[in-house]
Amino acid sequence: MTKILSIISSREKEKVNLGISFSSRRRQAGHDVRVLFFGPSEITMAENDDIAKLTSESFSENKAAACIFVAQNAKIEEKLKDKVDLVKAGEYITKSIDEGYTSISF
Repeated sequence: MTKILSIISSREKEKVNLGISFSSRRRQAGHDVRVLFFGPSEITMAENDDIAKLTSESFSENKAAACIFVAQNAKIEEKLKDKVDLVKAGEYITKSIDEGYTSISF
């Protein structure tokens, strides 16, 4: 089983959708997939209900994560807190790599 950390950072809706779809398909194929929204993608999720819905549907069992510091700085923490787990991105990425996850970015 492959361990994948998908880091979605693009603000572009198409790239965010690609990251979500790729990650969802890999998870459905039986791989261990973690998803982290980081930076501009967090704003896209906060502003776009379709992205938020796709994320919650795709990762209902293991919620996707997003950087709490970005959310606080952009003043979107309230919009994201029910959609994703808010985490310290640096620690989340480092821990995932330490646990054998390979990162891929969108």
